[in-house]
Amino acid sequence: MYYDPYSKDLRSTVFDIETTGLYPGRDRIISASFIDPDGTDLQQFFCEDSSSEDYIVSRIIETISGYDSVITFNGQSFDLPFVLTRARRYGIADELPLMRSVDVYRLLKNYWPLASSMPSLRQKAVEEALGISSSRDDLIGGDECIRLYSEYVNLGREEAKDLILLHNGDDVRQLAGITRALSFLPYAQIAFEKGFLIKLERTDLFGTSTHKLLTGASELSKGKLSVKARIEPACIPAAFYEDSFSLQASSDGHIRLDIFVQEKEGYTFADLKALKIPEEALGPSANTQSGYAVLAKDGETDFTTCNELTKTMLERLV
Repeated sequence: MYYDPYSKDLRSTVFDIETTGLYPGRDRIISASFIDPDGTDLQQFFCEDSSSEDYIVSRIIETISGYDSVITFNGQSFDLPFVLTRARRYGIADELPLMRSVDVYRLLKNYWPLASSMPSLRQKAVEEALGISSSRDDLIGGDECIRLYSEYVNLGREEAKDLILLHNGDDVRQLAGITRALSFLPYAQIAFEKGFLIKLERTDLFGTSTHKLLTGASELSKGKLSVKARIEPACIPAAFYEDSFSLQASSDGHIRLDIFVQEKEGYTFADLKALKIPEEALGPSANTQSGYAVLAKDGETDFTTCNELTKTMLERLV
């Protein structure tokens, strides 16, 4: 996402599907579209008939696997679970690739002050609110794709296929436009509460390899800054127990990091000297003072500093 500092080093795509219904156990994928966040390089897949859905699903999984971050609109509730259910049905994949899932609908619902006053948070309503609705070329809604698909499969109407692909393509193109208008979202808070992805380069006897490490929600309470994460490919199991932190990494790629913090005069802070981290390692956006990382003041969490400390520790330990 354009304004999100936690996405700037990631390879991202905007993704959307059209389906024959809402229930992945019985309904099928009609089409899938991918586009770069800058609105270029549109890639589309279309299911010509019921016998070719497995091919479309395999192409979706293959395409997603090439990205670090996938941007959707309500995709965590619909698109991604739908794809996974269909992938399991055909024995294509048991799980989705490890990636950062950015669900714009959820971000707007939870972090956009205007959301509570809007009668609808459907994508087209958001486009209108952000002033980009005029960029659409399609004139149909997602529900009409079901009828059009039936006309294509049963009657061979090529224009029906064209309308579906136009709608699906406009959905991702417009969603990419939405992401470029979201300068107002609190990205550090989102990364703290929803997680972020780190790419790690590791060199061993067999050469250099890239690992993806996806954090979950962080928590600052009870004397520690804690986060759970997953890494792929998994690293050698390890456990560190120090006075200033503990880290546990299992053979299946699950990680837990606890950084022990102190509180004094309304401040919550971590001792960087004890953690063996120089202040400059956290970057210019972090709040560091006299060898300490200030994680909160008077109960207000400094999300940026927490994220930078978590990221630096994971990069050094995993």
